[in-house]
Amino acid sequence: MRRGCGPVVAAAVMLVALALACEKETQRAARKAFQEILARDRPAAEQAVALETFVQDFPEPKTNPYLTRACSMLAGYHARAGRADIAASWYERAIRADPDDPDLLNALGYHYARNGMDLDRAVSILEEAVRLAEKRRLAARRQGFIKDSLGWAYRMRGDLPLAVALLEESSRLAPGTPIIRQHLADAYRAIGERDKAVSVYLDLYLAGRGTNAGLRGTLHALGREGGPAYARQVGRRIAQGLGAILDSDRREAEASGSILVQLVSADGFQLRGSLFPPPDRPVRPGVSPPGRTAAVLLLHPLGSSRASCAPEAAALAARGFWALSLDLRGHGGSVSESLPDPHAFSAHLAESLRGAEEDVRAALRCLARQPRVDAGRIGIVGAGLGAFLAARAVQTDPPSAHARHAEAFPRPAALVLLSPWGRAEGYTDLLGRLGPGSVLLMAGSEEEAPLATVKALAAPGEAAAPRSLVVEGPGAHFDLVTRRPDLVDVLSRFLVERLASPAGSAGARSR
Repeated sequence: MRRGCGPVVAAAVMLVALALACEKETQRAARKAFQEILARDRPAAEQAVALETFVQDFPEPKTNPYLTRACSMLAGYHARAGRADIAASWYERAIRADPDDPDLLNALGYHYARNGMDLDRAVSILEEAVRLAEKRRLAARRQGFIKDSLGWAYRMRGDLPLAVALLEESSRLAPGTPIIRQHLADAYRAIGERDKAVSVYLDLYLAGRGTNAGLRGTLHALGREGGPAYARQVGRRIAQGLGAILDSDRREAEASGSILVQLVSADGFQLRGSLFPPPDRPVRPGVSPPGRTAAVLLLHPLGSSRASCAPEAAALAARGFWALSLDLRGHGGSVSESLPDPHAFSAHLAESLRGAEEDVRAALRCLARQPRVDAGRIGIVGAGLGAFLAARAVQTDPPSAHARHAEAFPRPAALVLLSPWGRAEGYTDLLGRLGPGSVLLMAGSEEEAPLATVKALAAPGEAAAPRSLVVEGPGAHFDLVTRRPDLVDVLSRFLVERLASPAGSAGARSR
């Protein structure tokens, strides 16, 4: 018997080895298929079809390490499309593949709670997610998000005391998270804690600089629920909070050596900027006419604010320029209910760009009105999107009905474009309208698209090609200059040369 066991054991070992080899081969095939799906730039609907085929081809978690991720992606796709039932089925499929993942359980449970679906199951799933998160001692913030989901499920099911207690804990674990704070405020309102609800809603409203119409409406509704006197109290608190934001902006500007300015563009959008006055001396003694000086407008990149260029504005002011750093609409302090943040700016990009051009003209008019500023000697330093808008300011055609009826704006006599946004074709004609040597281009050596744009615009052999400088190392936009004090001097010398006197700046050429 013992002799006969040898071949059987060997055969068994061979079968196990073959099975393992087959399993690894399937895993490699699944990995390759999934990576190919992610690598292709497909529309969302086409990617969803590819993911469904992927799940059908590799349905076993043991041989498909990407099964749960694919199912989660499909769930997210259908949830965004408003197909809550289909999304739930894909989340359930992911949970079957990995039932002990607290984040997956959180995603499914919150999906049910948010859509008011099967709330008992939502609570059960989320209680298990909380148990696993606590057992594994996940980071406090991560636990806060999971407990927020459970608290919201309790709120939706009507278990209000449990909801409030858990949402208060979530706020402590993940402080400052807007969605958790809003869930807590909603729970306070539902349980009748009006004062607490108003305080949290007001904090959220002011954190968004008063741009959330929904929160404003909720605050006024809570005020009316409390009677006329309470409504007036809520209104006063809103007004005081908005006034405090303005005061804070003013103090911040003064701390940086500037003056807070409030502008209105030709289409009525309210803007904020920081105006840095120069010392009481001309840019270059003996060259500038007595009492007249040059000015520079600084424009930040998309998603940033005037704070990103404040150091450069202060440095230029110290060298004798008037300098204005502007928050473009949808950024920093220049926000509204229609454009509360850069995401909203990007969501309606074409319209936002047209409006931002009006912002730049309003800023140029502001600079031209400053004491002793020569309107023919204004330059613009722009980074990223700001570089594109700086170039657009050179155009002479009336861009809109608003601008045609507005006060004339001065056109820049010199431009410094840092990490320019967009392709070179969008700049070529505009830059050609400036006098020779009136444009300085900069990009970081590790940037891709901006560096390509700079190289194309400054190509050797091009007529009146702009000056260019490639900054070695990482960095982009105003960071290129901030981390290199010598580049501040380069930028300043260029602007002094181009703007120091009327003879030194030819201005925009007419076409």
